[in-house]
Amino acid sequence: MVFEEIPYHVRRKLEQKQVEITDESKFALRCKACHEAWTPVTENRLRLPKGYWKCPNGCNELVGDREDEKRLKVLIVDDDKGLCRSLAAILRKAGYVVTDVYDGASMLKAVDERRFDATVMDIQLPDINGVELLKQVRKRDPVIGALMMSGAATLEDAVESLNQGADAFILKPVDPGELLNRLGTLTGFKRLERELRQARAEYNELFTLINEYSMA
Repeated sequence: MVFEEIPYHVRRKLEQKQVEITDESKFALRCKACHEAWTPVTENRLRLPKGYWKCPNGCNELVGDREDEKRLKVLIVDDDKGLCRSLAAILRKAGYVVTDVYDGASMLKAVDERRFDATVMDIQLPDINGVELLKQVRKRDPVIGALMMSGAATLEDAVESLNQGADAFILKPVDPGELLNRLGTLTGFKRLERELRQARAEYNELFTLINEYSMA
């Protein structure tokens, strides 16, 4: 298959995976790390096959995983699937790695399986009150940022959610600019807090090892 023009999104992917194009007419590639050259088999398909960017020597096998680790991760929880998907699209466009679920049980499962920098969650969910859900989330991850939202908000809702550990409160309909502004500030602080906690834990472990060695 001959590519007359390499799409922009493909060029971005190749740059991310540390691969360069040596011949656009044949879509020949070369790894920037080991300089191995190869031509992916496209099997006459209109779309590139999965793994087209992978170096035969495995140099860039985990590059995508490492890049994702650097990006801020957000969990959105709302039983309004349309709103949930819209907010997820806004955040993904802003560079966040987003997971969206529609009830409290799915949220807890997601928090158990993966670490998030913040969650954007509705106070009124079909299976559990958002304030109660926040308590359970905090037990699992005390550092995760919590931005609560509600379309029928009262002062009591806001006060109660903040008392239970919410970091901010936002009203529906959600303004994209306000969402990005609040979430940007929140995730920045939470990522720093998590890094400081990890550094403190590593320091304490090192201090204990040194102390045990000196007493041996």
